[in-house]
Amino acid sequence: MKLYLKSIWMFIKCELEYRASFILSTVASILSSFFSFLSVIILINKFGAIKGWTLSEILLVLGIAGFGHSAIEMFCRGLDHFHLEVKRGLLDQILVRPRNITFQVLCSNFQTSKCGRVVENIIILIYAIATLGVEWNLYKIIILSLMIIGTLIIFFSVLLLKASFSFWTIEGMEAMNIISDGGWELASYPIDIYKKWFADIFTYIIPFGCVNYYPLLCLLQKPEAKWWYGLLPLTTFIFMAISFKVWDYGLKSYKSTGS
Repeated sequence: MKLYLKSIWMFIKCELEYRASFILSTVASILSSFFSFLSVIILINKFGAIKGWTLSEILLVLGIAGFGHSAIEMFCRGLDHFHLEVKRGLLDQILVRPRNITFQVLCSNFQTSKCGRVVENIIILIYAIATLGVEWNLYKIIILSLMIIGTLIIFFSVLLLKASFSFWTIEGMEAMNIISDGGWELASYPIDIYKKWFADIFTYIIPFGCVNYYPLLCLLQKPEAKWWYGLLPLTTFIFMAISFKVWDYGLKSYKSTGS
């Protein structure tokens, strides 16, 4: 952990050497997230609700998804750029070092400019919690915590799968971006607003619905909610274990570039 924090501090100092670039990147990052927030405000003001979901309820989902996505992008940027390491033959250098390979990849990049989006989504999340009108108890606090943790896990797992894809091809990475970046957009709304077949894919295969919809039903005490819906974010640990299996298999099948 000490080594990881040291590598983060190194990237922060490097980015702050070019302060104008850092400020512009941070502002651009904040604005991209802000427009998602603004689009929700416009939609709710126009239609009053989206399939029965109020502004505060959607903002809760948006805040959790935005926080999870931006935090993982900031701390795990090395996985997002892993295909470049493979393409340049730099993975060979990582393999010969006496450190865990996954740890080294995580240390290879850190995007400080995403901190603005992290703070912005925390503010959105706090506002949503304050205006939600939920009578909080211990179980509901646990549900909310699991939703946040589960979202972090699922976005990390998707990035890990994206990085694993690089062991077999680096030409089709845009297809994986559909899941990694598109997943953020999808997870920003309760998943039942989409077509059933589409919602099923992102519930049973990639479990976004297990962190942004079913636990929310339990949190809000909707009539169709079951008490165990609040524990469904734990399924993301299974998804992460599968992602690590694919990652390990990719590492074993990797052949050196010889450079």
